Amino acid sequence: MSVKFFGQFLIDQGEVDASHVREALDLMEDANPTFGEISVKQGFMTTRETVEASAAQRSRDLPFGDMAVELGMLTADQLVEILRLQRSQKLPIGEALVQLGHIETDRLGTLLDAFKADQAEYEVANIDLPDALVNQCATKYILELLPRLLMRVARMQAKVGDVMPFELAPDYADIRVSIPIKGTRGLEVALISDLEFAEQLAMAASGISPKDLDPEMVADGVGEFLNVLSGNAVSAVTKAGHRVELGPPDYEATLSDGWIVELAVGDGHAALVLSVF
Repeated sequence: MSVKFFGQFLIDQGEVDASHVREALDLMEDANPTFGEISVKQGFMTTRETVEASAAQRSRDLPFGDMAVELGMLTADQLVEILRLQRSQKLPIGEALVQLGHIETDRLGTLLDAFKADQAEYEVANIDLPDALVNQCATKYILELLPRLLMRVARMQAKVGDVMPFELAPDYADIRVSIPIKGTRGLEVALISDLEFAEQLAMAASGISPKDLDPEMVADGVGEFLNVLSGNAVSAVTKAGHRVELGPPDYEATLSDGWIVELAVGDGHAALVLSVF
């Protein structure tokens, strides 16, 4: 058993194949408008305001709509209306597969229940952490924030999976960026990934086109995301009354000990490596 999305679960169960899931994801991309896209279409926000609100989310752990309200770009009533429209238009992957004829309608509910049971242990609140990480106050913020920030910054899905002792870097660790969170109990946070994940993250976070992307920009993009992730965690830990500070990133991190945190991601492969010092 491992952490996975519903599409991968269905592939593993032999219900669909990878081409069916890709077809469903393409349909979802066309059908599921973002909060910002709906707000512009309704005339509630300008495109420039959506960009500004998205940028502000990098330093504050707030949903897009709440951030826009706080910045005075939306009213509370407009926020409620956009959320209603977004829910009414949402097309989950299971329903997309049904629409495409790859799953029978009466089979979907059974498969969803099986998936929820299979993945229940991977809810962040249920993840079994070693004592050293439980006692490291920044850990839970890192694990809770990572999926939300990946979606906000780069529109990339992620789920947190098993936490295991780190023994050897996986073969997909082409990019290795780390950053220290210094305090009474220090935590080194490393994000490792293959080039596919790193390139998608760098392009989404920076707006750089594929033809302009070079290896240094890829590492910088991953480092910028890790800086945003760790900076938000530091802010949350500080508000909780702990004294911590963020150190500079290392773009060629040496991975030697600690724990590796499995990640299910929509593009490529990635993981976190957490070490205490």
